[in-house]
Amino acid sequence: MKKTKAKSKPKPDLFAEAAPAADPVTPGSALRLDGGKGGSRLSAGQQRFNRLLAKIDKLEGQVTEIKTLADAFRPLYQSTLEPLRGEHRALMRRMALCLDERLQRKGLSPAQKRDGLEILCDLCETLAAFGDEAMAALHDQRSARTLRQKEQDQAAMMRSMMEDALGRPLDMQAQDDSLDPLEAVLRAGHEGLHEAMQADEAEREAAQARRKKKNPTPAQIKAGQEQEDADTVLRQVYRQLASALHPDRERDPAEHQRKTALMSEANAAYAKQDLMALLHLQLRIAQADAQDLLQQPEERIAAMSRLLKQQAAELENELFARQHHLMEEFDLEFYQMPTAATLRRQLELQAKELKEELAFMEADIAQVQDDAGFKRWLKAQLKMSREADYF
Repeated sequence: MKKTKAKSKPKPDLFAEAAPAADPVTPGSALRLDGGKGGSRLSAGQQRFNRLLAKIDKLEGQVTEIKTLADAFRPLYQSTLEPLRGEHRALMRRMALCLDERLQRKGLSPAQKRDGLEILCDLCETLAAFGDEAMAALHDQRSARTLRQKEQDQAAMMRSMMEDALGRPLDMQAQDDSLDPLEAVLRAGHEGLHEAMQADEAEREAAQARRKKKNPTPAQIKAGQEQEDADTVLRQVYRQLASALHPDRERDPAEHQRKTALMSEANAAYAKQDLMALLHLQLRIAQADAQDLLQQPEERIAAMSRLLKQQAAELENELFARQHHLMEEFDLEFYQMPTAATLRRQLELQAKELKEELAFMEADIAQVQDDAGFKRWLKAQLKMSREADYF
């Protein structure tokens, strides 16, 4: 009787899509209003309060997921792609040295020398940007304009564009002399644009204040009162917590330490105007019961809902910013959703493309070693350059 080989257990995928947990306990779900023991029907304001709690829970979960994805894949991308990028720069350096040696030999027409020299200088400029001082020196030796002169040209063009946008000269005297010309212009331009935006915003606020003072509409009066009520609720909840958690009133060292930690949480939540965190902290210290909210006046529920709506809007902005940053960091297209599967596929694709590029570069270096091969390669490079310019 044949012995069958035991099947090895598959290794777990550290970046596999996680199955959603069933009914997770979240701060929002702990605060959710359910109508109390009698199961009475919730008012429209109470239902809206519940919807906002659920929305905040969902947004916070999405923000956490984006942060977890970035933290998990960042070292993986680094360890996979950086060695390939290092090989790529090494091959660019080899090609630059081959071109420099070939261009100093006879047998090339003036046009071929000019075109080959342009490619050589582009390679040197790219490598110089990575800190290769030898390639920077080679560029300046072979180019009609040094890297410093090119930077000054770019800075002059950028300065002209910035001054056209601002409608006034840039203040370059305030810039650090140690900065390169382009960086100095960019900083001065950024400061000028920031000042212009602040001035525009101040003017808009002043105009808005004049209109409100002159003749506030009923909607403006209502919105102002609702915001004032919301701020009052936030302060009241925070003060209740601060009164209960003040650590200086505790003589027991363990209790003093516990209340100090909880008070730090309350301070952080209040600074962010995070009403949900403050309410949840009240539940944790048994200062209030979630269903106590059912007994609150509708005006207070509305004020709390206004704070929750503002918190949800801030979370939406944070989520969008984190998603955008992650997509830029990992070179995702605008239509690609940032998930573990997408990031894994993108990493595999980038690694594959880099390896293919390395193989092409090895072939190119071999081709430029002889005269006929070099001329064919140079002709192909010019053709690709013209096609790229066309598109």
